[in-house]
Amino acid sequence: MKVKEKIRPTIFAHLFIISILIGNWILPIFGQSAQSENDSFTLKIPVKLVLVPVSVKDKYDKPFYGLRTEDFQVYEEGVPQNITYFSSDPVPLSTVILIDQSLDAKARSKLNETVLALIESFSDFDEVALFKFDHTPDEVLDFTFDKNKILETFKTKLGGQSESPGILSGPFSAQTTIGGIPLPNSRGNIQPPKTWNTHIHDAIFSAAQALRRRRGHDSRKMILIISDGKNAPGNRNSFQETLEAVLRTEIIVYGIAQGNSFISRNALSKYAAATGGDVFLPIKTETLAKTYQKIIQSARNQYVLGYTPSASPRSISFRRIQVELKTAFSQTGKVRSRKGYYAIPSP
Repeated sequence: MKVKEKIRPTIFAHLFIISILIGNWILPIFGQSAQSENDSFTLKIPVKLVLVPVSVKDKYDKPFYGLRTEDFQVYEEGVPQNITYFSSDPVPLSTVILIDQSLDAKARSKLNETVLALIESFSDFDEVALFKFDHTPDEVLDFTFDKNKILETFKTKLGGQSESPGILSGPFSAQTTIGGIPLPNSRGNIQPPKTWNTHIHDAIFSAAQALRRRRGHDSRKMILIISDGKNAPGNRNSFQETLEAVLRTEIIVYGIAQGNSFISRNALSKYAAATGGDVFLPIKTETLAKTYQKIIQSARNQYVLGYTPSASPRSISFRRIQVELKTAFSQTGKVRSRKGYYAIPSP
């Protein structure tokens, strides 16, 4: 009897400790899952190992492979970090392709001619979703590995010429009307230009939400946006809100600028620079076809550096990351990586 009395409190103590561990470990997981259904970007996960995908190009702007851990140095908020994880293995991709519906007829024609090259750039292990956008984003195909389905969707929902009238230039570009009725001239009736209402922030935000739901997939998340980069006022999501959503989901943004685009100032270059991606401006149709493969290979074959931050954050904050090369190649090599991440303090 005395033995039982001594054992019973011990058993109860163990059960009590186990119940606390279960409560602290399992219940928050269910709580976070339920929360994520209602609020896309309030899930807070303490960061321990920070993973940083990195692209390196040589002086000819070609991908450079064969580097090792000791060739890199990572800084967080200017403080050197000890790299404890390194990988250069290719990985499958989860990609959202965003097609700007306001592209001019020439740009849409080039896209239609090269769509097969775009689809064939992906492997059988990559999943792709298709979105079109102007003032609002519209998902036309959910994530799929089926290339035939992707091609069919392009033909039926994204093919053909732009529904918006082209904007003519020159002395006859202005429209003359009487009582609101357009008058014909030597070039026929000239329609007024379509109102500029393309919302790039909203499109990228929607793509980030879709990619964030791809949990359990061991793949690299990417947004490929094909646009002229002109972003109209009136987005529901600001650049900062959208960028935060993209960085929290560890997405790389690549852009293909078409039409009358100014890469150095447009929205595509801002997202690409912040996430470690890139922007391309292929002029010719054959160059556009090659650009698809260049982007996919760059995204798939990045170096991945991992480190545990030397200083734990005291509050939710954005932590700046900088990656440098330590070898002689650092004089000519170009390094691209995401500019930082949102750190969550440990409970």
